[in-house]
Amino acid sequence: MTLAMPAEAATLISTPPALTADDAARLARSGFGLACAEVRPLTAERDQNLHLRCEDGSEWVMKVANPSEARSITDFQTAALRHLERAAPGLPVPRVRSALDGADEIVAALPDGRRSVVRVLNWLEGRPLVQAPRSRRQRENLARCLAGIGRAFEGFSHPGQNHYLQWDISHLDRLADLVPAIEDGRARAAVSAVLADFAATVRPALPGLRRQVIYNDLNFHNVLVDAADPDRIAGIIDFGDIATAPLVNDLAVAASYQLGAEAGRDHAAEFIAAYHRELPLREEEIRLLPLLIEARLATTLLITGYRARLHPENAAYILRNNASARAALL
Repeated sequence: MTLAMPAEAATLISTPPALTADDAARLARSGFGLACAEVRPLTAERDQNLHLRCEDGSEWVMKVANPSEARSITDFQTAALRHLERAAPGLPVPRVRSALDGADEIVAALPDGRRSVVRVLNWLEGRPLVQAPRSRRQRENLARCLAGIGRAFEGFSHPGQNHYLQWDISHLDRLADLVPAIEDGRARAAVSAVLADFAATVRPALPGLRRQVIYNDLNFHNVLVDAADPDRIAGIIDFGDIATAPLVNDLAVAASYQLGAEAGRDHAAEFIAAYHRELPLREEEIRLLPLLIEARLATTLLITGYRARLHPENAAYILRNNASARAALL
């Protein structure tokens, strides 16, 4: 079966970068002045991420962008982190390390001849939320962090912010051709129903919603908590899916992951209420929120099903949120 993606979705198809550990160590020294004692790979969907442990004891993350990603998009992500550093220094998000020439990014040649934008961020210590115990206080703290990011991004703009992103649920209807990638019949029917609701109700309402840059990916793999105090949020990482979209989409994405967990409806309600206390929703946003949550669940099933077929060698990582999305949608 041949499935088509929108032409702008090249990063879903393009093979991720593959620097060797030695390549990364040389690049860290020549580009960023870091003397690496150890380089180890980190999981990633479409880019390459590497953990750098340096001789001086410092730790960093090297992010090697997918070569198919436009330079303006990578620069948008970096500029967003720099903006948060200035606008909300108390938020637990990564900080950008400048290259030796003072730039935030460098361009490096890959072993296969392609070229990638490379950035280095500080390493945030913590336990991934997906591996940690959960609590109401933790959910409320996480909701406050997301609301804080939303407030900080209000008014932020960048020339690359209006790119097409497959994970932006505002464009769910553009993924309709991927429905055949969902092998399970019940899930396929549920996604088709969500697509119909989106076309009838969500799509006409989108132009009237407040719109800004949003984080757009608060899943449990992107949140770090304090190992000694799991209620404390130690880090929110991976800004690769930031987008300009309705503000309420950010909450819908985050709530979809709460919904996919055990006791999901109660947990999602607690999360939404805590967010609303920090950054109040408007009437139209409240009305659309349940449909937008379903749109995110459908998006997860559509994209992960397609990409797992395309990249079976990385299927375990690609499908890590698939089962919970299916359970929540059904």
